[in-house]
Amino acid sequence: MFSVVLLIENSASAQENSPYSRYGLGDIVPSQNIVNRAMGGASAAYYDPVTVNFINPASYARLKYTTFDVGLDYTGRTLKATDPVRTLNSGYLIPSYIQVGFPLSKKNNWGMNIGLRPLTRINYELQQTTRLPGIDSVLTSFSGQGGSYQAYMGTGIGSKHFTVGINAGYSFGSKNYVTERLFINDSVLYEKGKWADSTFFGGIFVHAGAQYSTRISKSFTLKLGAYAQFKNTLNASRNIIRETFEYNASLGEIQKDSVYISKDNKGKIIVPATYGAGITIEKDLTWSVSAEYSLSQWADYRYYDQKDEVKNSWLFRLGGSVIPNYKSTSYWAQVQYRAGFYIGPDYIAVNKSLPVYAVTFGASFPVRKYGYSLYSGQYTSVNTAFEIGARGNKSNSLRETFYRISIGLSLSDIWFIKRTYQ
Repeated sequence: MFSVVLLIENSASAQENSPYSRYGLGDIVPSQNIVNRAMGGASAAYYDPVTVNFINPASYARLKYTTFDVGLDYTGRTLKATDPVRTLNSGYLIPSYIQVGFPLSKKNNWGMNIGLRPLTRINYELQQTTRLPGIDSVLTSFSGQGGSYQAYMGTGIGSKHFTVGINAGYSFGSKNYVTERLFINDSVLYEKGKWADSTFFGGIFVHAGAQYSTRISKSFTLKLGAYAQFKNTLNASRNIIRETFEYNASLGEIQKDSVYISKDNKGKIIVPATYGAGITIEKDLTWSVSAEYSLSQWADYRYYDQKDEVKNSWLFRLGGSVIPNYKSTSYWAQVQYRAGFYIGPDYIAVNKSLPVYAVTFGASFPVRKYGYSLYSGQYTSVNTAFEIGARGNKSNSLRETFYRISIGLSLSDIWFIKRTYQ
């Protein structure tokens, strides 16, 4: 494995560049609904009638209106290396998810969800200049693209106090890595070398969850939740190419000689399990506080029976929300404001552990004024979340700071509701 510390270029700006995405399945994309992201990502015990919380499918049982939910993320990164001191800036825009949740039976607490979302991303393009003893200086370029996605369907069902749910679907994606090396020499002709490795994968996954809620006083509700994203095995096909090449001004890279080619190598990728549990205390349409702990068993990850520089990781999340006065005639008093944070070690472990931490905040803006009370069929809102955080600290030779802006539309309007004529 190469050391990402050596790969940082001089200060520059790019569409996206994350050296840590080289490992495992890449950088993990936030998987929570934007509503939950603004509260530090706490989702295990969370539900409401118009939020599609796909982290815990037991929440689907509480859906009261058909809800179309879509989100979009912009993430900006700054990478800093300490030896030598260098900086790289990058940013990228991606869809967060698209899904439709709907009640199958309001009376019997039964709901369903269908959706598509990204899970991980791989994207980097970096260079390293070194000297081979007794030969000459060489320039090595490293690049990678890919990521993984989930198409899923889930259902949740239960009683007044207890619900259970399940998500099932298909995970798929690709890992594409290219390394190119050329000698910096003006007197001896050396061939340019290329190592390319492309893997495509896919397989079935299953997630499950449970939630319990009860009144602990006239105005307060206690909610408990737990979920399990079970370990699953993906079928993979891998292509390996080793070749020499030349550059052409009009055609780009042209293969000169194929040293080794092996196509359609079958194998397995093992994706580890993640377990989480949380608690929420809520005062009716006024405020709520949520806490959650999750554990991901990345030590079980395998790529064609090979381990990677990954390890088990955990995250603690804490967040809350408040509506100043949902009965007020002021629009801003009906906006739901949220804030929180999360902290824990990253699943990637290159040389040293990478601490991950961030503060979050955001709000849900009703599209119509008086949306909580006077217009009973209107729950459409624009949801926002902002994250400011870091991966690594001063003890790491490569530190990443980031910010993320997320915007979503939750559309559960009156035209989705089946009308009854008498």
